[in-house]
Amino acid sequence: MAADLLLEIVIENLRTFVQDELATIWGVNSQIQELSRNLAAIHAVLQDAEEKQIRDHAVKLWLQNLSDAAHVLDDILDECSIQSNRLQSQHCLTRFHPMTIMSRRDIGKRMKEMVDRFRRIDEERRRFELRGRVPETQQEDEAWRQTSSGTTEHHVYGRDQDILKIVEVLSRSADSSDDLSVYPIVGMGGLGKTTLARRVFKDSKVMKHFDLRIWVCVSTDFNIMKILHSIVECVSEQNPNLSTLEALQNKVQEILQGKRYLLVLDDVWSTEKWEDLKSVLLCGGGTKGSAVLVTSRIDSVASVMGTWPIHRLSPLSEDDNWLLFKYHAFGSNKVEITELVAIGKEIVKKCGGSPLASKALGSLLRNKHEEIQWLNVLQSKLWDILEEDSIIVRALKISYFNLNLSLRRCFAFCAFFPEDFRMEKEQLIHLWMANGLIKSKGKLEIEDVGNEAWEQLWQRSFFQEVEIDELGRTTFKMHDLFHELAQSIMGQECTVYDEPSSLTSLSTRVHHVTCLKREKDVNMDLFKKAESLRTLINLPPLYHGTLPFDPYNFCGLPPFNSLRALCTNAYQLSALKSLTHLRYLNLRGSCITTLPECISRLQKLQILKLEGCVYLCCLPKHLTQLKDLRHVLINDCNSLVEMPPNMGELKCLKTLNLFIVERKAGYGLSELRDLQLGGKLHIKGLENVVNEDDGRDANLSAKKNLQNLYLSWDSSNSLCAANSERILEALQPPSNLKSFGMNGYSGVRLPSWMQNTSILWSLVMVILYDCKNCEHLPPLGKLPHLTILYVSGMKDLKYIDDDSYNGVDEKAFKSLKDLYLSNLPNLEGMLRDERVEMLPLVSKLKVSCVPKIKLPLLPSLEYFCIEGTGSDSDHSESEGMAYIPESIVLNMRHIKHLRISGFPKLKALPHELSSLSSLQKLDVYECDELESFSENVMQGLCSLRSLRIGWCKKLKSLSEGVGNLTCLESLEIMKCPKLVSLPSSMNKLVSLRHIFIDSCGTLPEGLQHVPSLQSLDVFDLRSIPEWLGDLTSLQELDLSCEGLRSLPSSIRNLTNLRELSIDGCHKELQKRCKRGTGEDWQTIAHIPQVELIPMRQQTFSDKITSKWIEWQLTRDRNRHHLAKDGRFDCVVEGL
Repeated sequence: MAADLLLEIVIENLRTFVQDELATIWGVNSQIQELSRNLAAIHAVLQDAEEKQIRDHAVKLWLQNLSDAAHVLDDILDECSIQSNRLQSQHCLTRFHPMTIMSRRDIGKRMKEMVDRFRRIDEERRRFELRGRVPETQQEDEAWRQTSSGTTEHHVYGRDQDILKIVEVLSRSADSSDDLSVYPIVGMGGLGKTTLARRVFKDSKVMKHFDLRIWVCVSTDFNIMKILHSIVECVSEQNPNLSTLEALQNKVQEILQGKRYLLVLDDVWSTEKWEDLKSVLLCGGGTKGSAVLVTSRIDSVASVMGTWPIHRLSPLSEDDNWLLFKYHAFGSNKVEITELVAIGKEIVKKCGGSPLASKALGSLLRNKHEEIQWLNVLQSKLWDILEEDSIIVRALKISYFNLNLSLRRCFAFCAFFPEDFRMEKEQLIHLWMANGLIKSKGKLEIEDVGNEAWEQLWQRSFFQEVEIDELGRTTFKMHDLFHELAQSIMGQECTVYDEPSSLTSLSTRVHHVTCLKREKDVNMDLFKKAESLRTLINLPPLYHGTLPFDPYNFCGLPPFNSLRALCTNAYQLSALKSLTHLRYLNLRGSCITTLPECISRLQKLQILKLEGCVYLCCLPKHLTQLKDLRHVLINDCNSLVEMPPNMGELKCLKTLNLFIVERKAGYGLSELRDLQLGGKLHIKGLENVVNEDDGRDANLSAKKNLQNLYLSWDSSNSLCAANSERILEALQPPSNLKSFGMNGYSGVRLPSWMQNTSILWSLVMVILYDCKNCEHLPPLGKLPHLTILYVSGMKDLKYIDDDSYNGVDEKAFKSLKDLYLSNLPNLEGMLRDERVEMLPLVSKLKVSCVPKIKLPLLPSLEYFCIEGTGSDSDHSESEGMAYIPESIVLNMRHIKHLRISGFPKLKALPHELSSLSSLQKLDVYECDELESFSENVMQGLCSLRSLRIGWCKKLKSLSEGVGNLTCLESLEIMKCPKLVSLPSSMNKLVSLRHIFIDSCGTLPEGLQHVPSLQSLDVFDLRSIPEWLGDLTSLQELDLSCEGLRSLPSSIRNLTNLRELSIDGCHKELQKRCKRGTGEDWQTIAHIPQVELIPMRQQTFSDKITSKWIEWQLTRDRNRHHLAKDGRFDCVVEGL
C-alpha cells in the first residue's frame, strides 16, 4: 500500500514495542529510539510528498522505497511480539535467559540493518525539501449510519432517450438483419456505458423479445476462451469445466442454437480475436434478430465490431448531472441548503458531464453540512496538480484523498482482487483485519469498524452492484475506474496471477497476490523474490457452484513466513508452524483428514476457515491456545465429528458456526455460555445434553448477533421425547434470527417460544427435518418474511400450519417462494382453513412422498419436482406415493420445468401433461413400469426444449408423438436398457442439437434420422454401429467405449465433425489411429481435434496415494466415532 497508509501502523507498533518494554528485553532501545525519530520526521512530510510524487518521479520512487522498508520493519516488530509471547508462556522472557539471549543477537542485527535503511531514506527526504504539514483532521460522519442498505440501484438521469433508441433497435430493427447485429456504445470512462447497457439489458421489452440474455465483462484482455466460458456459465449457471477452445465453441453453439439471444460484451478494449468469436456466434445458428450490444471507450473497437453506427454517449447536461449530484449529496428526502446548492453547482461544472464523477463527489459530500467542507472540494489543489489526468480521474482522486487514512488503505487494498470480481463483504473485512488495516475503536469491535468502513466506502460510491441475499450475505463490485485508481495507488504491491506470463516481471515489493489458477499449477518459486509477501489467496473458479476438490493434490504450503493471510487447498500442512505471522487461514477443498497440532503455534491467528474439506474428521485439541481467534468458520466438512475441548476459553470468539456436544468435560453447552457469537451456529450432538439446565447453559437468547441457528440430534439415539422437549425449551434463541433449522428432534410438542411469532418474526428460512414425532408446527404461515420452507420426515403431521386465521384479507405464507415437502405420509394441506388465500409467490415447489397432499392453485409456480418414493434414505420406511395426486397435476399448467421421479408403479405419464404448453424442461426418472411416452402427452408439449429420461428399466419407446416436439433442443437418456430404438418421427426434430446417452448398452436405432444433430455424447457403449456415419451434421462426438479396438469406416462421412473424443481405447485402436501410418488414420484424418484416451490403468503412484488416504481415513475414523449422515448439512448448505 502507499507509504503513508502503512507508516502510521508501523509507528503505532513501535510505540507499543516501547510501552511493553520489549525494546529493553531485546536490547534494541537505541535502535528503536532512532527509528522512532526518523519515522516521525518522515511522517510529517508525507502529505507534501504524496502531492509532489504526482509530478516528480524521484519522489515517487522514494515513497516506494519507504513502503518497502516499512513492510520489513513491521515484519520484524511482529516477529519480536510473537517471540516474546512464546518465551513468556514458557517463563523464559527475561534479559538473561539463554533462549532470550540467543534471539537477541538475531533481532539486534536485523534492527541495526533497519536503522541504516531508514537513515538513508531520511537523508533522501532532506534532498527533496519536503515541507511538514499539520495533518488535516477528517470529521467523522454519523448520519451515513442511518441510511438503508435495502436498495443497491440508484437513479439514472439524462439517459431516457438513449435507452429508448437502443431498445427500439434491438427489439425491432435488428430483426431485419440477416447478419449478426452488433450495436456499439462508445464513450469515455465514467460516462455510464455499463449503467446504460444494464438498463437496456433489464428493460421489460428486451426481456420479452429475447430468449436468452447473456452478460460478459470483457475488459482489457479479449480472451476468447474466457468469453466463451462466461457465455456458457451465464446461461447454464454452472462452470462448464471445459479446457479446450473447440469444446467451448461447440458448447456455445449448442446453447445458442435456435435461440434469439442478446449478448452484451461490456468494456471491450481490443478486437484482436473478434472475428474468431463472431464466427462462433454465427455458426451457433441463433435465430434472426439475435444481437450483440458492445460498450467501449475506443472508437476503433466500435468501428471494427459494429454493424450499426456508433451510439456515442455524450456527457450529461449540467442540469441532469446536477440532479444526479444532488441525489447523492442531499438524498431524496432531505432539505437542500441554499448556500451549498450554489457551491454544488460549481462542483458539477468541474465534473465535465461525467455521472461517475458527480456520483463520487456527491457521495463524498453526503451528510456534510458545513460550507467550508464543500469549498474544500471545489477549491482543492488537486484539480490543478492532476492536470494530466482526465476530469473523471481527477474527481475520483479528490474523492479518494478526502477519505480518512483508514478508509484510504481499506479501499486501496481492493486492487488485490481481479477487475470485475464479485467480492464478498465478510471476506474483505477479514482480510482487512489480517493485514492490520482496521483496528477496534473504543467500544466498537474490529468487525464493527470493518462494517462501518465498508458502509462508508459504499455510501461514497467506491463500491457498486451491491447484492444482499435473503440471509444478509453481501457481495459487490467496483467500477473499473475505481479499480484502476486502487491499482495506481498500490502499484507493484498487488498482482493477480492468471497466466505464467503475468509473473515474469514480478517485483520484489509485491505484498498481495491473488491466484486464479489451481494451486498445483502455480509455480511458487516465482514469488520467492518478494521481500515481504503478506497475502496469498487462491481463487480458482467454482465447479458446478462448489469448491474444486482434488483428492490427489499433495501440494505443500508456500514457503513465505511473512504471510498474514493465506487461502490454500494444500494437503501437506507441516509448514504451518513456520507461518507464525498468519492472522487469516482458509483451507478450501483440501483432502486433509486432521488439522495438525502445530496450528496451535499460530498465536496471531484471528480467522480460521475450513471449507469443503470433506475428509476432515477432527480439529486439534490445543486449538484453544489461539487466544486471538475471533472466527472459526466450518462449511461443507461433513466428516467432522469432534471439536476441541474447552472452546469457551476463546473469549475473543465472535463466530463459531459448528459446535458438537459430547458428554465429556469441556465439550458441553456451557462452553458457549459467555461467547458473544454471531452469524451462523449449528449445534450438533444435542442427544448428549442431559437436562434443561445444560441447555440453558448455552445462553442462546443473549446472543443478539446470531443470524442463523441450526439444532441437531442423532435421531437414532434412544433419548426420551420428554427430555428432548425440555432441552429445546431451554434453547430459546434471540428474536432477530434470519434462519432456523432443526434436525432429529424426537419430541412430540414444540416449545412455547416456537409458538411466539414475535420471536420468529424475522425468519426468512425455516428447515424442519426428521422431527418424526411432531404433530403440530409453529404458525409459519403468519411469518411475514418467510421465503424458504423445508419440512421433511414427520409421520403424523396433517397441516403445515393449523393455526386459525381471522379476516378475509389475511394471507398465509405471503412471502414464501421456495417450498420443499418431503416424507410427510399424512400431510393433507398447508392450512387447516382452506378458505384462506395462501402461497401467492411460490415459484419453486418440491413434493416427495406426500401421498395425501392437496394444494391450492399456485399462480407463480415455475419449477415443480414431484417424487414418489423419495431420495432421502433417512425415511426409508415412508410409504411413498404410487401416483401423482390430482391437486398437484392441476398446478402444472403454467410451469416451465417439471421433474417426475421415483414412481416405480407408474405405467403412463398423466394425460394432463398434454396441456402444459409452457413447459420447457421435462425430467422423468426412476419410473420402473413406464414402457412408453403416450402420443397424446407428446402432442401438447409444444414449447419443450429439454427432455431427460433416466433409470426407467422397462422403457421401450418414446412413441411417434415425439415428432411433435419441434422446439426440442436437448435429449438425455440414462440407464434405459430396453430403449433400443427411437421412433421414425425423430426426423421432424429440426431443433434437436444435442443428445446424451449413458449406460444404455447401445446406440438406439433411429438416432441417425435426427436431421440437425450437432453434439452426441455416449457413455458405457459396447460397440459403435456403422450407421453412425449417417449423422452428417454432427460436429462433436464424445464416446466412452471401454476396450474399443476399431472404428466404423463410416466416420469418414462425418465431414462436419470438428471434435472426436473416445475414452477407454484399447492399445490396438490407438495404434490403428496413429497419425499418418495407422490403418484407421484416413477414417479420422479430416477431424481437426481427435482425443483418444486409453483404458485406465492405475499407476504405482496412484495406488500409493490412494492407500495413503484410505489408511489416514481409517485411522482417524477409528479414533473417533463415524460422522452421522450429513443430509441435513447438505440441505442447510444447499438452500
